[in-house]
This record gives sequence, structure tokens and C-alpha cells, in this order.
Amino acid sequence: MFKWIRAFVIGIVIWFLLTVVYGFIVGILDLDKTEFFLNNSLLNNFILLPVGIWLGFKITKTPIIGLSKTNNIALDKNLFKKQMDKILKEEEEEFSKAKSNKSGSPLENFLVPERHLSILAWTVACWRQSIENATNKMMQEKKVAKFCRLFLAQEKKRKKIKDFNSADVRILKMLSLSCPLADVDKLIAKNGWTLEVGHQFEKEIGYK
Repeated sequence: MFKWIRAFVIGIVIWFLLTVVYGFIVGILDLDKTEFFLNNSLLNNFILLPVGIWLGFKITKTPIIGLSKTNNIALDKNLFKKQMDKILKEEEEEFSKAKSNKSGSPLENFLVPERHLSILAWTVACWRQSIENATNKMMQEKKVAKFCRLFLAQEKKRKKIKDFNSADVRILKMLSLSCPLADVDKLIAKNGWTLEVGHQFEKEIGYK
């Protein structure tokens, strides 16, 4: 802030010097007696104000808006990191609502056969893609994690699987992201997935 104020003050000083030089040149050339300069002397001086201010910031290498390009990049990186930390935290909260996999690795000790998870992943992918296509908005990752958790809970309730834990929820979400979008779109068209169908599926698993 001090550097910015210093640059501004220097700019004012430069402006004052410019007006003196400008007045001297006008006087030497006898232009001060012309109608234009008699009527617009103050205007001409104020026109030099932004020039002086600009030179003040330029000489001191101080950005006028108060932030350098380096600082902007640092702020962008910091903001991105905060957003990513928030997304991961919210996603982790959903994973933690499932039974613990009792391992230091988040993907170990999963209970559902991988083949079954792979089949379910296509349903998750169709649900997500159909809603994103209809709303033209990217789905929040925490919502996908919640859908996966409730989908597995429904599979357990229907006795399609014996049990599941947080590792199964993570793996199901990961597998859904690995489904090629072109194939997902074909499956959506083939099975008639729509926004309404997606909402109905949400209702069935207790998502809403």
C-alpha cells in the first residue's frame, strides 16, 4: 500500500513538472495569447494529470491496480487450491457416511465384486450425464459420491450385494468417471434416460 501511495505522489509531482514545462513551451511560442489556450489552459493542465500519474507508476514499477502479475498468479493458485480442498472435503464427508473399509488405503478391502461395480458404474454415468446434458451444468462431485453411496445401499437392500463400505463407494465413483462419454451418450439414447428418469431414480434410492 505504501509503495502505491508513493507512486501516486510521485505521479502528482511529475504532473506539476509537466504543467510547468508545458506552460514554459506555450509561453516561448507565444501560444498563451491565442483564444484556444486562453479558454482551455486549465483543461490542458488536467489532461496532463493522467500522464503524470501513469509516469509515476511506470517509473516506480508499481501496478496501478495494486496487484502485480505475480501476485495475481499466486492469488489464482491459492484460490484454486482452496476450491479443490473444499471439493475434496465435501466428497470425503460423503464417503465417510459409508461403513469404514478399516484400512489406511481408501481403496483397500472393498466388499462388492469389481465386475458388479463396473456394471453399476454405467448407471451412475448415465444418471450424471443425462442431468448434466439437461441442465448444462457440471455435477458437483459430492453429489456423485452421495448417489454412489445410496445406490449401493439400495443394492444391499434388494440383496443384490451382501454389504459395501467406503472403498466400494470410492471405486464405483472412479469407475463411473472412466466410462467413455460417447458410449454413455449411446446408452442414454438406447435406454431413454432423461432428466425425469434421473430424478425418478434418485427418488427410488432416497437421494431426494
